[in-house]
Amino acid sequence: MTPTTSAPSSATWVSVAALGLLTITSYGSWFYAFGILIGPIGADTGWSVTSLGAVFGISQIANGLLAPIGGRLLDRFGGSGAFGVQAGLGALLLLLAPSATNIVLFGVLYSVGAGIVGATGFYHVTTAAAARVGPGTPAKSIAVLTAIGAFASPIYLPLGQLLIDSVGWRPAARIFALTAIGRALIAAVLVRDGATPDGSVPSPNPLKAIRLAAAQPAVRLMLLSYAFAGASFSSALVFQVPIMESVGLTAATAASMAGLRGFMQLFGRVGLVATIASRGAASALQVAYFVAGVGCLLLLVGSVPAAAAYAVVVGIALGATSPLQSIHAQDIFDPDDLGLLMGLQHMIFAIAGGIGPFAIGLLADNTGSHQTGVWLLVCMLTIAAIIMRWSTRFAAESTAS
Repeated sequence: MTPTTSAPSSATWVSVAALGLLTITSYGSWFYAFGILIGPIGADTGWSVTSLGAVFGISQIANGLLAPIGGRLLDRFGGSGAFGVQAGLGALLLLLAPSATNIVLFGVLYSVGAGIVGATGFYHVTTAAAARVGPGTPAKSIAVLTAIGAFASPIYLPLGQLLIDSVGWRPAARIFALTAIGRALIAAVLVRDGATPDGSVPSPNPLKAIRLAAAQPAVRLMLLSYAFAGASFSSALVFQVPIMESVGLTAATAASMAGLRGFMQLFGRVGLVATIASRGAASALQVAYFVAGVGCLLLLVGSVPAAAAYAVVVGIALGATSPLQSIHAQDIFDPDDLGLLMGLQHMIFAIAGGIGPFAIGLLADNTGSHQTGVWLLVCMLTIAAIIMRWSTRFAAESTAS
């Protein structure tokens, strides 16, 4: 089902831009930043790769479990509710986490804070809000939003690495948290709209709305496909720098290549609306998953040209998946409960994304190499593409009947 395209008269592209900037800080402050923090944290504290991978994994799981609540806040209270919670609670905990001197306290503060920030500011919230408040069609508003959001890793990875090298990981992590607080407060003021479309209200029973959506075979397969993709993508984002370092690249070069990969996400979103019109979001997703899987193999080569090729190929493919997943899901979900159901989608994606880094970190600690983990990434993305194909068939059969 396509979301309502009408928007409040006061909504402009300023709202979409504000959502895009919020997306940058929501992702950059911890999701992308953790990939460059993990090495310095381990070197400074002696905490193992497995334990730090588990912190990120728990953050992802917390993010996923809280995502439907973040979406429900959007449905009920608009942006001021969701983004206010991010600034006043989630990002505040991220600000406190670097002061911890043991892994348990750090893990609790960081994972809960990161989970709340993600649940109230990741794409499942911002794309739903953009579809409702943007002046264009939902697909156009989402494409613009995600094009802005693509700058999260190009900003946070290279500049964050410079910041860590200059002041250390603890002050850098605090600065990352402060950017999230500031941007969430601004978005809460500028994007007060974003609740359910005019003339409608969210379902009184959110659990029933989730059950009705999950009863559809096409939805179940879509969510399973997103789970494999989430496990793979989050693992690649966390470990891409350590993997490149393990095959001979310097930390600065690896961080630059990771930043390039993030910048290339923008090109995955150029011409996105035309691509959807010609192929459909689900078909385009199949291609993106497969291409990303093949591209991950370039991490094992151990040269700057191969790392650059990885950044270009995987960056473009990953860049395309974020808006495509949102657009495909919004074509299926009930617009009255869009925030809630997009939260459900993100919950599956994030929980799987939490399991992935833990598994990859465990493999690295036990084998002394990242090679097996990279092959696991390739397999998971291939499976995601195959399942998405099945989901498309079910959706077509349901429409025909």
